[in-house]
Amino acid sequence: MERQLFLGVDGGGSKTTAVVFDETGNFVCSYVGESINYYSIGLDSARANMAQIVAEIGKTAGCESFRGAVIGMSALGEKATDEELEAFASGVIEAENIYMDSDLYIAMQALNARNECAVVISGTGSMVTARKADGEMIHAGGWGHILGDEGSGYCIGLDAIKAAIASYEGYGEKTELYEECLSFFEIDNIYDLIGLFYDKGVSRKKVAAFAVNVRVLAATDDKVSYEILESGAKKLSKTVLSLIKDFPKELPIGLWGGIFQHSQLYTGIFRQELAKEGFEDVKLLNFTPEIGAVFAAYRFAGVEINEAVLENITNSYLRKGRE
Repeated sequence: MERQLFLGVDGGGSKTTAVVFDETGNFVCSYVGESINYYSIGLDSARANMAQIVAEIGKTAGCESFRGAVIGMSALGEKATDEELEAFASGVIEAENIYMDSDLYIAMQALNARNECAVVISGTGSMVTARKADGEMIHAGGWGHILGDEGSGYCIGLDAIKAAIASYEGYGEKTELYEECLSFFEIDNIYDLIGLFYDKGVSRKKVAAFAVNVRVLAATDDKVSYEILESGAKKLSKTVLSLIKDFPKELPIGLWGGIFQHSQLYTGIFRQELAKEGFEDVKLLNFTPEIGAVFAAYRFAGVEINEAVLENITNSYLRKGRE
C-alpha cells in the first residue's frame, strides 16, 4: 500500500511549525517558517508564507499532496468556516482532507485527554480553552495585544519596556531593564523608543522577544523583572480560573507556549495560583501542538492512534529533536 502522509501545522503568533508523519507515526520531515496569522500580517502574506512552508516540506518529503492536513492558527478562536478555509488554503495546500482551527484546538489534541480537560497557551499572545463532559468547547482570553493577551510574551515585554522608561524618569523603581532595553533595541537614548514604536512600528514578535530578557533578569534578583513576571502569571491564572471554576478539581490542564516552556519561575507562580483553588494536575504538554495537529489529521482519516503510533512519534521526533 502506498505510504500515506499527514501534515500538521502550528501557526503561532511569531512562527509556524509544520511537520509530516506517515500513517504509522514515523517522522518524515519538518520546517519552521514565518507567521501565517492573517489578522496580523494580512491574508496575502499569510498565504505566501504557508506556500513557502509547503514548498520546503514538499522538497524534503518528496510529495505534492497529503492524505490529511490540519492547521492550528493563532488567528482563529474556533473552527474555520468554509469561506475562511478556502480563502487561506486554496491553491496552497493539496490534501484529501483539510481542517483549520485555533492553535488551542491542536494543543488540546496534543494533550490527548479523553474527557474534560483544558489547555492554556502563553506565547506571543495568550488564551485558554476547556472541553466539557459533553464535548462543548469554551474559551477565554485571546483578545489580542491591544485588548488582552494578559500574561503573554507581548504583555510582559511591553510592561518591561514601560518599567525601563519609569526607571529612567525616576517615578519607577531602579531596574536593570533600562540598560537591557537600550541594548535589546540597539539604541543609545531611551527617547529613541518613541521613533521605533510610533514611526517604524516595532513588531509584536520583537516586543514579545524582550520577555526573554525579563525572564533572565528575574532569575538574577532584579526585583522589577520578577514582579512583572509574577503579575503576568497571576493575571493569566485569573482568566483560566474564571473559565474552569465549574470543572472538577482533577481536571487535567496542559500548558504550552514560550513563556511556559522557558520560564520555570513564571510557570511555578501560575501553577501555585491554580493549586490555591484545588487544580493541581497542571503541566507542560507531553506532545507539541504540531503533533496535536497530526493527531487530529489521523482521527479525521480514521487512523488509530495506538501505543505503537505514539511510540514511533516519540522515538522518531520528540526524542531526536526537530530537524
